Amino acid sequence: MLAMDDKKDTEAEAWMKKAIRLQPNFRSALFNLALLYSQTAKELMALPVLEDLLRYYPDHTKGLILKGDILMNQKKDIVGAKMCFEKILKLDPNNVQGKHNLCVVYFEERDLIKAEKCLVETLALAPHEEYIHRHLNIVRSKIASLSATEQSSLPAYGTATEAAEEKKKKFQNLKEVKTKQTATHTTVDNNKGHSKNRKRTEKNNMDKETPKKSTKEIKDIEKKRVAALKRLEEIERILSGE
Repeated sequence: MLAMDDKKDTEAEAWMKKAIRLQPNFRSALFNLALLYSQTAKELMALPVLEDLLRYYPDHTKGLILKGDILMNQKKDIVGAKMCFEKILKLDPNNVQGKHNLCVVYFEERDLIKAEKCLVETLALAPHEEYIHRHLNIVRSKIASLSATEQSSLPAYGTATEAAEEKKKKFQNLKEVKTKQTATHTTVDNNKGHSKNRKRTEKNNMDKETPKKSTKEIKDIEKKRVAALKRLEEIERILSGE
């Protein structure tokens, strides 16, 4: 540990390996050797050491975080990293680093909505952590950018298919209106024709049914009409008090 503090990496590695040989399940020696490798750009050499550590101590939170980081950043093993961070949260639901790293996994999986929700929850656990604020803003900017891109790519009717359907409906409605108008005109014309025929028939029937009157009968009717008018005038005078 003193060699690590003095940046004597090779010497520190040798001492830790010797300690592990003497005690294979030496917890701090295993973790610090893996940490030394990760800090000196030898992350892949740290993985087998972490496997040994987690075999002896499966609930070693810092070991799980370090393994998850290496799997995600070096091996691009998103599934393996996700398993590490999920296990941490099962052990400690309020572990800020484990929660934040799981949010990063969601982002890598392109699940931006889930990543945003996760970061909001993480921020509630550590409201003063600047890096969580920064990452949340990045995710929200990405969501807004994708939303704007999707909206600008849509045609006037939403999609080409919807536009075609809308046009088809309009044509069909126009066709139905024209058909109805044609049917209406035909009905009106037919009704006019039927009306003319009916009037002509009625006139013919009246001519057939009404017999022609003689000259004498016509004179008698006229006399009766004149007499009726005189009688009506007399009644009106009586009613008016004349």
